[in-house]
Amino acid sequence: MFATYATEAGHTLIDRELYLPRCWADEPDRRQAAGVPADVEFATKPELATAMITRAVVAGVSAGWVAADDVYGGNTILRRELEIQQLGYVLAVSCDHQVHTGAGTTRSDTTVVTLGQRAWQRVSADAGAHGQRYYDWALVELDEPDAA
Repeated sequence: MFATYATEAGHTLIDRELYLPRCWADEPDRRQAAGVPADVEFATKPELATAMITRAVVAGVSAGWVAADDVYGGNTILRRELEIQQLGYVLAVSCDHQVHTGAGTTRSDTTVVTLGQRAWQRVSADAGAHGQRYYDWALVELDEPDAA
């Protein structure tokens, strides 16, 4: 896994962690054959991301926010750490992830369906291999950020 730092001027890799699936972590012969260091233990991807973000903050890396996919967005501990570090975040969540809004607790996909057309904004994420990549974004205020 890699942590990337990006600005308008460019981007670079600032940290890395070896993600070792549990099936590898539990098999000494496989680990030895692959040259996995003895001190590397199983950790989930969100746990590794939390460690990298914490190291970046301690090292004085100035960042306004963190982005990651739904592997990370569903992890309460990671979100809580980002809030403690006062880092904004855009973390994808699964469609069945429970969110808490003024309308109550519901699945994230149900919340999205209730948004009107005016709530959405189409934004380019820059050029990809096949041209501009556009994504539709909407802001939904959550009542309990640590429970989202």
